[in-house]
Amino acid sequence: MFRKTISLLWVLLLLLPQLSSAEDLLSEKQSPEISQDLVEIEGENLETLLDRKMKARGNAILKKGNKTIKAEVIEYDEISEKLITQGNTSIELENISLTGSSLNYKLTDYTGQMDDVSFNLKSQKKEQTVIKKGYEITKHNYNYRGDAKTIFFDGENKKRLQSSRITTCEANSDDWYIKSKNIEIDTKKDQVKASNALVEFKGVPIFYMPSTSFSLNKNRQSGFLSSTFGTTTRSGFDLRIPYYFNISPNMDATLSARHLGRRGPMAEGQFRYLTENYSGVNELQYMNHDEASGQDNRYFLKLTHQHQFGRGWSGSYDLQKVSDNNYFADLASMIQVTSVVNLPQRANLNYSGDIWKLNVLTEKYQTLTNALNSPYQRLPQVNLSGNKDFDNFTLDLKSQWTLFDRDDKFKFTGNQQITGSRLSMTPAITIPLTSNYGYIKPKVSTNIRSYNLNHSPDNNKDIITPIFSLDSGVYLDRNINFLSQNYTNTLEPRLFYVYIPYKDQSVLPNFDTGLADLNMQTLFYENQYNGLDRINDANQLTASVTSKILDKNGKERLSAIIAQRYYFEDRRVFGNDQLDAKKANSDIFMGASAKLPNSLNLDAMFQFNPSSNSLLRSTLGARYNPEPGKMLNVSHRLIDNIIDNNQNLEVFNVAGQWPLGNRFYSIGRYNYDLKASQTIEVLAGVEYDGGCWVARSIFDRISLPTTPEANYAFFVQLELNGIGSIGSDANRLNTFLYRNVPGLRTVNQIPDVNRQANFN
Repeated sequence: MFRKTISLLWVLLLLLPQLSSAEDLLSEKQSPEISQDLVEIEGENLETLLDRKMKARGNAILKKGNKTIKAEVIEYDEISEKLITQGNTSIELENISLTGSSLNYKLTDYTGQMDDVSFNLKSQKKEQTVIKKGYEITKHNYNYRGDAKTIFFDGENKKRLQSSRITTCEANSDDWYIKSKNIEIDTKKDQVKASNALVEFKGVPIFYMPSTSFSLNKNRQSGFLSSTFGTTTRSGFDLRIPYYFNISPNMDATLSARHLGRRGPMAEGQFRYLTENYSGVNELQYMNHDEASGQDNRYFLKLTHQHQFGRGWSGSYDLQKVSDNNYFADLASMIQVTSVVNLPQRANLNYSGDIWKLNVLTEKYQTLTNALNSPYQRLPQVNLSGNKDFDNFTLDLKSQWTLFDRDDKFKFTGNQQITGSRLSMTPAITIPLTSNYGYIKPKVSTNIRSYNLNHSPDNNKDIITPIFSLDSGVYLDRNINFLSQNYTNTLEPRLFYVYIPYKDQSVLPNFDTGLADLNMQTLFYENQYNGLDRINDANQLTASVTSKILDKNGKERLSAIIAQRYYFEDRRVFGNDQLDAKKANSDIFMGASAKLPNSLNLDAMFQFNPSSNSLLRSTLGARYNPEPGKMLNVSHRLIDNIIDNNQNLEVFNVAGQWPLGNRFYSIGRYNYDLKASQTIEVLAGVEYDGGCWVARSIFDRISLPTTPEANYAFFVQLELNGIGSIGSDANRLNTFLYRNVPGLRTVNQIPDVNRQANFN
């Protein structure tokens, strides 16, 4: 039997009173408008019924535009453009393919019905790599497939599925499904909706959703998000059911019903907005009654906003408030939240121009502990600075006026009760002399401070302090060869001299100033204090030498630095501060880093006291990250405080992620206090890569500075690729893991090629 092919266009042409030439027919067939209406039908046996119907039997195929329909038998009515198929039917559309036992379909309005259906939805997006938290992660997109007893076509883009299942698992891998008697698919909106849906995992129903929706291409849309649950020692079982409102492309909200086993129900809400000129996030948590503590009306409120007004002007505010001091300790599960001491309530107005910069700030805090931890309120603070480069010199001005006040709920005594205003102005002139091989930068400045005080024996105080500094450096380099590779070796000596005459500042208040830690960076500061209430006297020289090894591409492979400060006079302003004011030399600071092959990075920093021949501080770190999903961080930190032994510290930390084979990944962190001989934090977790799903379980134990007993947390999460997660809140858990294991990639952030290597 030979195969026949008949075009309905040819049949139509035979009925016309006039015949067109072959050339005309060819041009019409090539016309885009006609080709979209062209219907072609073919099969092993063809017959015409009543000059309007075509019937193809045996491997029948019908094509129109971007639609291709295949079946054992296709019967097509050219007047109504309806078709009926029998046996093993398949239909290929632009972004969905379907197979079933039969099809009743109308080509003109894309309506019809298909029985015993299997379908595949194709994602329009590809795998992509993005930067998150400073690290690369991979974003995947997934193809959806499923089956249904019946599919109803309700137009070109809408389909209704009855008694259906849908998943992102590969064919022949039915690990999980969302099952529902009613599922709607809108391929134009890339949206799937299901009612009375049941999540079935490994054949076992695990979760019921009265209504759910999700995007085929991860586009935002309203609907219930995956519920989350977890447990903590202070609050017990924690269940959260969120609903997401996609208000507009630049605005959304999430409302969550939350239940804490030991405390009772609470409500949470978040509202976000983003435009070209402004953005913000508003959050509210509210618990009417806490069954554990007996407290009523517990809440947390956070309002943040950033605004670009144009012409260099901008503004922002960050307002946070809780109902009581123990709110975070009782209701939060993350250490970075439970250890909060001061909640900011601040607003900013900023201007940035070519020369001038202005900042107006109002700032106060809600202090959750005691008066000792309560910062001064700034009501307000005005910063004005300017910088202008001329041909041979640079003029600079830094000024600040601040009105300091205290929180009325605390009682302060002595110098702590002093309030008032402070004006500080520092004009400066710098004459830079630069070349390709080095630089010299002399700088002369004067600091002027004026105080108007309350609760102080002296209401008005003024002080003027001149400052001179000279910064200089040389750039030297040479070519070297090592292991048959060419490198550039640089040598960069630097000298930084500062002279500041002594000014008695003992009668001045201290609103916001503390002695900065002396380290590799602050060695090159003019003033060792942070804040504006103190300026140290100085007659000192800091010397350093930096050397680097650069490869042929200019990438730094090795670097080392050594620095020390030399004092020509005793320091008098420091007084009883934690610094030896009579030492002739500072400690010696040394640092080194290496970026070795196979993604191994090493870092070291040392502070050595030559007088006592002792190591006062050291930080050692190693990071090994040969490929995504394989990462190990090891560090050791030492602080030996010779003045206050209570400030001594020696901590060992190891954190990482590593594939174990057979689809398993390990996650862990161990943080140990060697001085106190006790564990600070232990985190242990495991992830399993199911291909179309990921299961993870995380255990964490941490000793909090705010509570006498350690806090335990246990997270369990099942992530269904392309749908969402069940169990612990995904955003909170990911934030928790990123903080504890920097550089971590969860399974679904690892490229497929690396995931495949861990399958065996």
